Amino acid sequence: MPIEQRGVDTIPDGERTSGPRDLVSILLGSNLCLGVIIFGWLPPSFGLGWWASVSAIVAGTVIGTLFTAPLALVSLRTATNLSTSSGAQFGVRGRLVGSVVGLLLALGYTALTVWIGGDVMLMVLGRLFGVPADGVSYALVYAVLAAATVAGAVYGYRVLLAMSRVLAVGMTALLLLGVLAYAPHFTTAALPDAGGYLLGSFWPTWFLAAVAAGLSGPIAFITLLGDYTRYISPARHTSRRVLHATWLGLVLGLLVPQLFGTFTAYAARAATDYAGPLVAASPPGTWSRCCCRRRPARSATRG
Repeated sequence: MPIEQRGVDTIPDGERTSGPRDLVSILLGSNLCLGVIIFGWLPPSFGLGWWASVSAIVAGTVIGTLFTAPLALVSLRTATNLSTSSGAQFGVRGRLVGSVVGLLLALGYTALTVWIGGDVMLMVLGRLFGVPADGVSYALVYAVLAAATVAGAVYGYRVLLAMSRVLAVGMTALLLLGVLAYAPHFTTAALPDAGGYLLGSFWPTWFLAAVAAGLSGPIAFITLLGDYTRYISPARHTSRRVLHATWLGLVLGLLVPQLFGTFTAYAARAATDYAGPLVAASPPGTWSRCCCRRRPARSATRG
């Protein structure tokens, strides 16, 4: 696939070949990652029980989506991203605010993905192959994840869309398998190691969880939705269909990974840390057990 050429340019109508289904795929597939999953861990770490955590995440996500999703219609009409489109209301200088906010959000999510993803990858490699968790290993894993992120950004929308179509199905299936794997250890009670309600009582802690884990998800897409809908032609798809697709994509794309993070947090008793307990609580595969059995046999033979 070619490198992205348009940048913040207006997309010609002939190149606006995406549709509402593509929008759902990209909002779902691109969010099925550890950088989003870990937000589901926040309510358990605040001292909430299972049902309180779920209700906080769902309420915050739904409310945030209702207010955020209509922004997708702006770029449907302007054929450029939301930061550039905002120049019509705020001028060239005023739109820099949106550009800076979008840049900070992108950097924040990239750093979170590289950090959390690197930790989990290295823990898994250490568990399966004995890779040491030293500075060199962390540097190599972080470098690989950062390079993959940069490559995706350089090649742009078409590569992201193609990957999301696969990830939307593949990652959802893996998350379902993860639920089955962690289910035997699942509990609905608040985690004792969390130390009680973070803000001292239920409702303040619940509202904090609703904002931090629920509302923050849709809000993070305020400057991003236009990057996807500018590739949809209003001559072929109505605003209503695009708006409904945005609602569905945001709700599924945020709730599926975050609720998986919430579920596994209780199953792994991950109160103060997520990545470590998650890997430690995962059931070993048959092939890894076989590998572990072979090592003592080899040393015994040598002895």
